[in-house]
Amino acid sequence: MEGAGASQDAREATPELVPPITGSRLARFEGYVSAFRPVFHRSDQLLRFRAYVRGLLERTERKNVESIATAARRVMMVESNLGQALQHFVSHSPWDARRLLAAVRNFSVAPRPDPAAIWVVHDGVFAKKGRHSVGVQRQYARSVGKKINCQVGVFVARVGPAGYFPLAARLYLPASWLREHADSDERALPAEYREPATKAEIALRLIDDLRSEGDAPGAVTGEAEYIGGTGFRDGLTARGLVAREDLAAPLAEARRRFEWLKNELGLDHFEGRAWHGWHHHVSLVFAAYGFLCGEEGMELPPFRAPTPLPSVD
Repeated sequence: MEGAGASQDAREATPELVPPITGSRLARFEGYVSAFRPVFHRSDQLLRFRAYVRGLLERTERKNVESIATAARRVMMVESNLGQALQHFVSHSPWDARRLLAAVRNFSVAPRPDPAAIWVVHDGVFAKKGRHSVGVQRQYARSVGKKINCQVGVFVARVGPAGYFPLAARLYLPASWLREHADSDERALPAEYREPATKAEIALRLIDDLRSEGDAPGAVTGEAEYIGGTGFRDGLTARGLVAREDLAAPLAEARRRFEWLKNELGLDHFEGRAWHGWHHHVSLVFAAYGFLCGEEGMELPPFRAPTPLPSVD
């Protein structure tokens, strides 16, 4: 019995991300991918979306483009030089990450109404070694409690009896960074995002976009920087939403699952430098998570504390 217990402990320590995508699960995966055809203008984009999401769902140590391509190549027929193709797809191809996120919400969240759900707003910290990626500078990272060299994103998630669902994200650009990079190439930073915006302002805009789809939370909570700020609370009140500072459990669950997305699906493993690449990768990770949520009766693996990995800028 001692040996059986040790084996069980080992399985729990290194859980499978998802059972092998074969048989009926493979058919469901192909159906899931096909449902996103309206998001992409060209057939090659859809094929690369399929390969990228499949690579994210395979077990690899780090989810950069090359490892995603290698993982996808092992389990499916793909085009030659897939790594280069996926690099272009995620960093330069002109498809809309916001449109993909809306489609993910349509397929993963809309079929699971949850009147008791809370929307949670929080920072997402992406540590970097260099200074060349969009939005990177030394700034306060709430999750580690100190200033580090990093990117920071604003994230909105839904947490409730129906589960956890990441809803929206946008990269935060500090005003000081914008001043230093006023001449950034349009490919690195589109003109529409060059005006400074606080994290609270970004969060309210994301919430507006979500509400425009007809969704509304029972209440909104978040990290102190958001929910503790008068401007953010007043903005919620003006929108007819309830701000709650006393809901620690949904915030803790959102943070826990966010770390799971970073550790298991490589949310923070993207090595590109431009605005579009960051948002493309985040939306693709959300799409991979959406497939997992759609698997009938499948429980997501327990959270594992992330293994420190080298940050590449």
